[in-house]
Formats: sequence, structure tokens, C-alpha cells
Amino acid sequence: MEQNQPAVTGRLRLGTFDLAIAGIFGALAIVLAFTPLGLIPVPNPTEAATTLHLPAIIAGILSGPIVGGLVGLVLAISSWYLYSAVFMTFADGNLLLALLAAFLPRILIGILAYYTYRSLRRWRALAAGAAGLVGTLTNTVGVLGLLMWLGTFPVALLSPVLLMNVPIEAVVAVVVTIPVVAALRATGKGRIAAELD
Repeated sequence: MEQNQPAVTGRLRLGTFDLAIAGIFGALAIVLAFTPLGLIPVPNPTEAATTLHLPAIIAGILSGPIVGGLVGLVLAISSWYLYSAVFMTFADGNLLLALLAAFLPRILIGILAYYTYRSLRRWRALAAGAAGLVGTLTNTVGVLGLLMWLGTFPVALLSPVLLMNVPIEAVVAVVVTIPVVAALRATGKGRIAAELD
């Protein structure tokens, strides 16, 4: 029965609950990636704001940084499968830079969401909203920031993307994360990794 017990502080072990969360939210990330549910149409060069990062945020809060990182990895693999040509274009054909921009921010989404929630866990709604915001910024600003920092993203595209995508994605993340985490806390007997000591 050891695997059914919550992991020790720091969430460095995975139990059955954690693996179930990783599977469920990883599958949800795939569904969002391969259906229109993961994209919100906006009038800018990207043509869509994303909700693909939400499963990684919620999985990180529920089961810790490892599970959040694993769900982020599933998101990164799905994104690479669908948009590798776009990443390669913005990375000027450099495969390493394209992989870095596609994978690193997505893996960090759930990890940073977990630590954000954990640092504010006394105020649960604020913690969930802040984790949603940090996860969103990690995704959008992380990908675009890496490509810009590496000098491969056209600066002319940056303003429309940031002005249209970031506010929509941030609001959606906050509005979704707060009630979903509250509902999962209520149904999961308070079992939220970021609240454990």
C-alpha cells in the first residue's frame, strides 16, 4: 500500500494517485492539442491563443513538480508533432534551438505552477489564480522569449502576439484553474500536493 500514500515533502516520489493524474492530464493535453478545444481564435499573426497549457498547470498543483513536468512534456511532444515546421522556421532551421524553444518552457509550466501555488497555499484561490498566471506566462513568454533571445523571432510579430494572446490566455487560465482546483480538492479529500507540508 506504500504506493498509495502521498509522497514525501518535495514530491520526489510518485504514487498511484500521481500516475493517474499524469495519465489523465497527459491525455487531456493530447486531446486539447489535436482538437480545436485547445485554441481560441484571435485576430493576430498566430491566429489563436492557447489553452493547451492548462492540464500541465493543474497537474503540477495536484501532484507536484514531477507530474506537472511530465504533463508539460506530453504537451511539448504534441506541440512538436503538430508545429515542428513552425519552430524550425522561427529557429532559422536550427534543430537544437527549435527543440529548446518547443520543450523547455512546456516542461517548466507545471513545475513553476506547483511552486507558485505552494508559496501562496494559505490563500487557496489566490494561489490557484497565481499558479495559472505563472504557468501561462511560462508557456507564452517562455517560447517567444527564448526565440527572441536567440535572435530568431521577428520582433514585428511580438507586439500583436503579446497584446492579444497573453491577456486572453492569462484570463482563461485564472478563470479555469481556480474552480477546477477547488473542485478537485473537494472531491479528492483535500489531496493537493502543493498544500502538503
